[in-house]
Amino acid sequence: MEKGYRVIAHDRRGHGRSDQTDTGNEMDTYAKDVIELARALDLKNAIHIGHSTGGGEVARYAARAEAGRISKA
Repeated sequence: MEKGYRVIAHDRRGHGRSDQTDTGNEMDTYAKDVIELARALDLKNAIHIGHSTGGGEVARYAARAEAGRISKA
């Protein structure tokens, strides 16, 4: 926090330690999940980074993000 940054990683619907879900394993739902997370944490001017499928998730989220929530992708 010395520079004012923090890193937040989320578990994408069973790709980590959460239970695997039967539905919602596609980009629209992934983006909605990030929208809910950004609201819950009240993120503002966040930089979103993704690799592989995460890159698609970031692009989909960036296209739908609320004003002021994202600064870079």
